[in-house]
Amino acid sequence: GAPPAPAWEPLFDGESLGSWEVTNYIASRGAEVRDGVIELRPGEPLGGIRWVGEALPVVDYEVIVEARRVEGDDFFCCLTFPYKETHASFVVGGWGGSLTGISNVGGYDASENSTMSIGNFENGTWYKVRLRATGDRIEAWIDDQQFVNLTTTDKLIEMRFGEIEESVPFGISVFMTTAELRNIRLKRLEANAPAIAPGEDEF
Repeated sequence: GAPPAPAWEPLFDGESLGSWEVTNYIASRGAEVRDGVIELRPGEPLGGIRWVGEALPVVDYEVIVEARRVEGDDFFCCLTFPYKETHASFVVGGWGGSLTGISNVGGYDASENSTMSIGNFENGTWYKVRLRATGDRIEAWIDDQQFVNLTTTDKLIEMRFGEIEESVPFGISVFMTTAELRNIRLKRLEANAPAIAPGEDEF
C-alpha cells in the first residue's frame, strides 16, 4: 500500500509556551497562555513569540497556525519561517488591516511585490493560516483560500530589514494589535510530494 501520510506535529500544547519564548523586540509586552490559547500583546510596535526548541525543517514542510485579532487594526499573524538558507515572513492583515503577502521577495516587502493581496479580516474571528514551503515554491492559504503561490526558483527570498529579524528562525508576530493563537502544528513533507489542498487533509 501507499506509505503513511506524514503526521502533523503539535508545536503548542495549549498549556504553556513550552519551546516558544517572547521575541526580543525592543518594546515587547510579552505573551501569556490561558484557556488553550497564546495571547500576543501589542508591542510598540511589535510583539510576538519565536521558536527556541529543536531545529525545524527549512524546506519541504507545512505549518498551520490558527489566529484571531482581538484588538487593533494591523497584522495579527506575521509568520516568519525558514526557507533553505534564508527566512521570510507571511504577513496577514498588515498595512492597516487587510494586506497579506510575503516579505521580502526580490528586495520588496509584501506591500510591493507579486504576492500582495487583500483579505477581509474581522476582529474576533479565527482564521486558519497555512504555509507550505517546498524546493521551488512557497504557498499560503487562509482558511481554504489560497493567497500565495510563488515560484521561488529565480527569486531572492529574504527577511524584511528591521526588528522583525528577531523572529527567526520561526516566529509569530503582531503589530500594534492584540491577537490569540492556537493549534500551531507542523508537518514534514517528502521532497517533491504532490500538493494536498487544504480540506483534503486530516488535521
